[in-house]
Amino acid sequence: MALFDEISNAIKEAMKAQDKVRLEALRGIKKVMLEAKTAGGASSELSDEDALKIIAKLAKQGKESAAIYAQQGRSDLAEIEMAQVAVFESY
Repeated sequence: MALFDEISNAIKEAMKAQDKVRLEALRGIKKVMLEAKTAGGASSELSDEDALKIIAKLAKQGKESAAIYAQQGRSDLAEIEMAQVAVFESY
């Protein structure tokens, strides 16, 4: 099963489980993957390797955002970012 399909199935499972953090993170992944698939000059299929690169980039951005939130004393937002990073890193 392609990683894109795996993400789509995980979104359905997160909806059923009412896991808001996981659902938001997975939707973010799928959004970026869809953008990459429809980008000019891109093929309509996204390889698992490219999908993993996208997820790694999202995880890096999440860590950077969490660090900024922590510096600004917003531990509540930092915790949300790190929870989403954990979802990203599970792939």
